[in-house]
Amino acid sequence: MVRGWVRMALEGTEFRIAGEAASTDTVLDLARRRNPDLLLLDYRIADAKGTELVRALRQEGVRAPAVLMTANPERGFNEAAREAGAQGTVLKTGSAEELARTLRAVRRGEPAFDSRHPARPPGRGALSPREREALQLVAEGLTNQQIAEKLGVGPETVKTMLARTFAKLGARRRAEAVALAHDRGLL
Repeated sequence: MVRGWVRMALEGTEFRIAGEAASTDTVLDLARRRNPDLLLLDYRIADAKGTELVRALRQEGVRAPAVLMTANPERGFNEAAREAGAQGTVLKTGSAEELARTLRAVRRGEPAFDSRHPARPPGRGALSPREREALQLVAEGLTNQQIAEKLGVGPETVKTMLARTFAKLGARRRAEAVALAHDRGLL
């Protein structure tokens, strides 16, 4: 349904659809083969989050500007999209003109993040690579002692690192931190 709405919304504009995909592999394949000027990606693709897909595209060397689409305003969505490497966000509930305006801005090299997404609470910044690594180990079920051994640091350092990571995510417990990180495409 969403792809149909996008086709109708862009009909009569300067934009031409170079391809459509419902899975990460298909998106990566199309992006490599077609070399699009612009990417419009759904945040809820079947086998990945849009933020994960943008990261995968960037790792593959795809540099086309990306706009992430989501159904509802989400706290911290713009920040998560920006951290993943996207240049804009748009709501599916917006108008066809809003979609075209966002795509035009991003194509011109201007960031275009929908202001209806509430900002991430103050003090909640991006995770450092080391924090992400530690959180990945938490997701794998390792204890603080095991994480310390893997990372070559002391258990107190791990405790401090995880406390800082949980604060950035707005989580109180390990499972909540892992779930939030997955939702934001950080793991």
